[in-house]
Amino acid sequence: MRYKTQEMVVVTGTSSGIGRATAEQLAAEGFHVLAGVRRQEDADKIKQKNIEPVILDITAIDTLRTLAERVEQDPLGRPLRAVVNNAGIAVNAPLGMVPLDELRRQIEVSVIGQVAVIQALTPALLKSGGRVVNIGSVGGKISMPGFGIYSAAKYAMEAINDSLRREMSSFGLKVIMITPGGVSTSLSEKGVTTANRLSKLMTPRSAQTT
Repeated sequence: MRYKTQEMVVVTGTSSGIGRATAEQLAAEGFHVLAGVRRQEDADKIKQKNIEPVILDITAIDTLRTLAERVEQDPLGRPLRAVVNNAGIAVNAPLGMVPLDELRRQIEVSVIGQVAVIQALTPALLKSGGRVVNIGSVGGKISMPGFGIYSAAKYAMEAINDSLRREMSSFGLKVIMITPGGVSTSLSEKGVTTANRLSKLMTPRSAQTT
């Protein structure tokens, strides 16, 4: 089914996987999608009818300000119907050995960055009576060995989503958490790459000296 609409939707993390599929589906339904990507090559790949790529680093406040200005100053005066918080990373490593900088990076991107997106776009969402859609994970329901850092971020987003939903309900802004099942995406592949990189840094000292 195709719909006609004069509304915008922001989707983060659209270079591949769930984010890209979401952007393409919303565009097919007639929404004007502001598709967040980090690299120009990804922007070139996703650009199509009703999809406007925007270079976005959710940990960089200047790019979030630029996004908010783009939404507020839309030349056609289209309201922002929703923001889909999909961008994220996966740092998979044993908690007792993972470098703390990697732990900080996971939280910075997958928790603080998500909240930063919400804060930047809340004024526009409140004006339109829109909604926030946070993409969760089964990792936010159960934590497996080697996935503690990733799960910590996803558990945190569960709490943030729950609280924000209650805070915003009286203002007419809906807050939703979607928890997909197992999905094969580039995030999984990147997680394996990160795990392999970290494993080289976590070789026991005894092995290094033999």
